Amino acid sequence: MLEKISGLTHMPFLCKDETGKKILFYSTAKETENPLWKLHYIIGENEPYRLETGFTENAIECSPTAWQDETGWHVSFISSGNDSGVYRLYRMDGTTLDALSKPVAVRIARSGFIHEERIVVGEVQDVVHIHDTQGDRKIILPGAFLYRVAYRADFPNKLLISGDWIGETADVFTLEYDLETDTQRYLECDGSPAYKCTVLGDEILYAKRDNGGFENRHLCHSNHAHGIDCKIAEKSEDILSSSGLHITKNCGCRLSRSERAEKPVRTSCLECVEKHLGAAAVLLSEVHNGYSYRFFLIGHLHEAEEESQAWPNLHTAIQEARRNYTHTGTVPDWESLAQLVREIQINETSPLQ
Repeated sequence: MLEKISGLTHMPFLCKDETGKKILFYSTAKETENPLWKLHYIIGENEPYRLETGFTENAIECSPTAWQDETGWHVSFISSGNDSGVYRLYRMDGTTLDALSKPVAVRIARSGFIHEERIVVGEVQDVVHIHDTQGDRKIILPGAFLYRVAYRADFPNKLLISGDWIGETADVFTLEYDLETDTQRYLECDGSPAYKCTVLGDEILYAKRDNGGFENRHLCHSNHAHGIDCKIAEKSEDILSSSGLHITKNCGCRLSRSERAEKPVRTSCLECVEKHLGAAAVLLSEVHNGYSYRFFLIGHLHEAEEESQAWPNLHTAIQEARRNYTHTGTVPDWESLAQLVREIQINETSPLQ
């Protein structure tokens, strides 16, 4: 596969289709001072294909992951979209890889993925959030700067967390973290850290640095991954769980596998709007108690704004609330926002399509 790829490459993800044929998803860019990463994939020994997102040429696209079920393919990735500097976790769904839906923004994120009912998001520093049917929890890596969070297609409960240590000159790392057993190990290939790697069976691809910038890398292949047992990360309950804000399955944007085949992905969901506004209100009380959750509060307001696009009045009110809080610290008028939601619930049975 790798001999067919040119330019800079990183963020690989290996999986198989329903016939057992191997597929490699990855990001590639021309060898320039400021690379513009774009998503591609290779099926077996075929030529590389561009994974079309419809974003502008200036949009960075990276960290692809994908899985297939009876409804087709489901791809997630991180991108700046058509905005400047705002990165989000996106997903695309379709019966085949060349017939995927337009990207749908799930939430603000610099790293992370979606796999079935699980959403994983990495903060810039220290923390990885896991949200799935088992509840909400987090993995903390004190002092780590996180670059990528992915998983093994053959063992989806095993996360692959890549980063480095803030303030240290040591090289990068990839930590394999098993969500079922809490087993942790550093992954190495050919005597070096397996940075931004993907693992499938006994095969591993990782991004090896060349001369030049930090991300001037090319994918390398190995069948000799070495794991070093460690205990650097700690898993605990996330704040959203203690607030009773669990992931629900009843809202329009969280469909079961069978429902995905019948209904398209929706970009607006009133239940999700309520969920994000509720999370923001809870986090505001924590901010007032001295906790540094301002970033998450703004993130939830932004997600409520994104999910409310089908209702212009509500969308504008949330947008103004977010901007006012971001720039002046003005507390949102929760009661007014709740009233707008209630009016929609009474007057409309579903959002505009």
